[in-house]
Amino acid sequence: MFGNQMNPQSFMVDPPLEYVLSIFTRINAYDLVFVLTAIAFNLLIAGVFIAQKKERPKLVRAFGALMLSLAIPLAIVFINYLIVGRDLWIMVYFGFIFLYIIVELLFDFILKIEFRQKLILHIPYIILEYIALFGFIGISFAIDPTWGYLVSISFWILLASLIYLYWDKIKRRKKENK
Repeated sequence: MFGNQMNPQSFMVDPPLEYVLSIFTRINAYDLVFVLTAIAFNLLIAGVFIAQKKERPKLVRAFGALMLSLAIPLAIVFINYLIVGRDLWIMVYFGFIFLYIIVELLFDFILKIEFRQKLILHIPYIILEYIALFGFIGISFAIDPTWGYLVSISFWILLASLIYLYWDKIKRRKKENK
């Protein structure tokens, strides 16, 4: 073969790469912002848990502040969803997500309440948190199943970091119960 002759096949994108690229191009920009924000939200909470375990309060605060700042892209997406008339259940989930962010802001950053030590506050907080996290997953699946699974994976990473945070306490309680 001579150097000037090219094979048209050499310019084709590999099918796996083509699929990966299509994940980003088959949804609109607002949906893409939502799913990327959902993944970041979960991973930042996971970062908070790991930083708590490592006793790094400045890192906990930084991850928490970054997580709260995700309210900005979420608000932009929410406004777009209102304009285009997305389903009511999606808007309800957004309500829970925003409520969770507001509660987090109030308890941890403004009032600085040690609410995690008070079951009467902590249990409703946990319920609200998981409703919001499930909202991220549900909306992501409504956008695109692949993104739904990616957001779910980030949620499972969050759960693994939560187990890591409490692993010593879990092991201690098992030993005490024997």
